[in-house]
Amino acid sequence: MRTLKNKSGLTLIEVLIALAIVAIAMTAIIKATTQNIRATTYLQNKTIAMWVGQQILNEARANIIALPRSPDMLKEKTTMLGRDWYWQADSSSTPNKRIKKISVRVYTHDAEENETPLIALESYTYQVFGFPAEQEERKS
Repeated sequence: MRTLKNKSGLTLIEVLIALAIVAIAMTAIIKATTQNIRATTYLQNKTIAMWVGQQILNEARANIIALPRSPDMLKEKTTMLGRDWYWQADSSSTPNKRIKKISVRVYTHDAEENETPLIALESYTYQVFGFPAEQEERKS
């Protein structure tokens, strides 16, 4: 009869335990990698949304686009970096008649009412001679 005492190697149970340990470790690594990818994608979307919002603010400041007074909103779609970005913008008056507040909200999709935007920006514009809309109202 042969004895197994002189044989070297791993038993089946040792191999299965090692395989289970490797599987658990790989699951943790995959989960961490997935969370990292999600966080990176979120930050990328937030950064691009910030660029879209800043572009809209700059166009409003330069009077390239005319924004309606609050509560009316201008709702548009912009393409940046090959993706569509939906935004809403409006302007409102402040206690100082020469200063107006511009609000921009950017979404990754066509937003429903009261939905939280990916980014929301506000800016204030000062006009020395009044705003173009106010000047047109005075003429008529």
